Amino acid sequence: MKRKVMAFCLAASILGAGTAFAKPAPAKLVPEKHGQCYTQEQLFVKDVNGAGGGQGVLHGNFAFRREQALKGDAIKEIGWMTLKPGAYIGNHAHKDNEDAYLIMSGKGIFTDGNGKAWVVGAGDMTIARPGQAHGLANLGKEDLVFLDIIAKNDNADLEKITKEETTQCFPVTAQFEKDVEKAGAGKGTGTLYGRFAFRREAATEDQAIKEIGWMTLKKGASIGLHKHVDNDDTYIIISGKGVFTGTDGREIAVGPQSVTIAGPGESHALRNDSDEDLVFIDLIAKNVPEATKK
Repeated sequence: MKRKVMAFCLAASILGAGTAFAKPAPAKLVPEKHGQCYTQEQLFVKDVNGAGGGQGVLHGNFAFRREQALKGDAIKEIGWMTLKPGAYIGNHAHKDNEDAYLIMSGKGIFTDGNGKAWVVGAGDMTIARPGQAHGLANLGKEDLVFLDIIAKNDNADLEKITKEETTQCFPVTAQFEKDVEKAGAGKGTGTLYGRFAFRREAATEDQAIKEIGWMTLKKGASIGLHKHVDNDDTYIIISGKGVFTGTDGREIAVGPQSVTIAGPGESHALRNDSDEDLVFIDLIAKNVPEATKK
């Protein structure tokens, strides 16, 4: 419990100061192969007025946006988002995408596809599968800061999904813990501590986002260099400092707001050499092309 509280406090203080490092978005966003690591200084700013038919400005610091995604990419967009007091994202649905909101700090109201409203705060996770509506409002007095991750899904059965009343909001109290020793195909050191909304073992074939976890690496612990055959795997640093290694073997220092991603066949590793916990979000996604529908 102490670990969770510390992570939330660190996230709130860090994110409040982090937006100054982002740079303006390129004049034109074009499809291109994403990199494997984006440090805070490499993020770019793109703001949206009235997102989802809502009100006010949705401020975004992005590693990459959906306009830059290639056809086969599972993860299409990763952004650190801020809703100011009184602003909201209107209730809307995605036809062939899945959209996860992971709350970092502040408080808001999340509305799911069934019209149910949830009070959300630091550590809560939400998801909208294809065809499921979702919205988010900041009715508080402080900024509502959250991660927004969009994944491609060409294989969803929209009729089936919209009929089902599946869970779209995972409060901290509803998440579960699962720890992994020697993470990274048994090549790591120490224990990777995880608190999950859901894990890949429970994912169905027609779900693109397979796993969302709030992870902690203690001092001296690491995730060994490994690759995923057909998944995209992203690490998004919340607090602490670490060292990321990609397919090229180059080591990169990462800290708060750094975003890393490994596509199918790309290797990645993460270790914590510092004295403080390395806290990060781990999200795994897979795009099943429409041609594979049965």
